[in-house]
Amino acid sequence: MVGWLSIEGTVIDYPVMYTPEDPEYYLHRAFDGSDAKSGCLFIGEDSGPDASNIIIYGHHMKDNTMFGTLVDYGDEAFLEEHPVIRFDTLYELREYEVVAAFYYDLDKDDFPYYQYTDLIDETVFDEYLDGLARYNVYGGDIDATYGDQLLTLSTCSYHTDNGRFVVVARRS
Repeated sequence: MVGWLSIEGTVIDYPVMYTPEDPEYYLHRAFDGSDAKSGCLFIGEDSGPDASNIIIYGHHMKDNTMFGTLVDYGDEAFLEEHPVIRFDTLYELREYEVVAAFYYDLDKDDFPYYQYTDLIDETVFDEYLDGLARYNVYGGDIDATYGDQLLTLSTCSYHTDNGRFVVVARRS
């Protein structure tokens, strides 16, 4: 466990796991390592708790556990009520402000958001923001500047066979 992710007023309030040698270890495992369909929230491949873009994955459970309610960010009214995401690490308390949310089709869309784990290079950072702006359900520019640490939350979405729903937040 490297931290805790929570969004006030939602059921999202879980530990975040990180196993860089086997990034998807907790995809179908509970906190104690036992088998679990719901898995745990986990930091994905090539990312980390102090990365420039921390990418956390979690299952979209039909009973609304894990990231089951993350898709509520598809509604701007929900964003207005829940603008802040907390990701507290073992060493510090952190808050992130949501700047984008989007639906994604792994089979059709051309913006591999999951590959943007290192945003140290300004050109790569700007490229990532351009991709976010193209897909952002809220429209408009993304309120982030080069050097900001980003938090990306990704879950399955049932809008298409191989769909994802993604929320991106900037560290406050």
